Amino acid sequence: MSESNDEAEKEQNTKDLQSDTESDDLNLMTDDSTYKKEDPGRLHSITGAMSEEELHRYEKFRGSGFPKAAIKKYISSVIGQAVNPNFVIAVCGLAKVFVGEMIEIAKIVQEERQEEGPLLPSHIHEAYRRLYKRIPNTKIFKKAPWNM
Repeated sequence: MSESNDEAEKEQNTKDLQSDTESDDLNLMTDDSTYKKEDPGRLHSITGAMSEEELHRYEKFRGSGFPKAAIKKYISSVIGQAVNPNFVIAVCGLAKVFVGEMIEIAKIVQEERQEEGPLLPSHIHEAYRRLYKRIPNTKIFKKAPWNM
């Protein structure tokens, strides 16, 4: 008799879990979801205020990305095990944001030095130095990584 009670409990738990996941799935599909659709009017107003050079750079940034296969291979070589595809996507996104910030700061450095043309390695180096100082918890190093 206890076996039939155990089976009944397992079936009830399975039904509860299924109903929970179904309700979670339904919540993601409603208008009250925390995920919002991109507003094309807002994007158009922002891009409309950009200069020609800024708009070109923005379009290149939107179309760029890191190859997932290369990132996956690198991560698996570092951690020594299989990599979750969602983790690879997250790392690709973080790398893209990091490079975008580096370029943005390097352009500021270039303007401060009143130089024109493509970015130089000195601009990138100074951008990395500034970004390195701005990131918390990086003071554990006694030497800057470029002085090693």
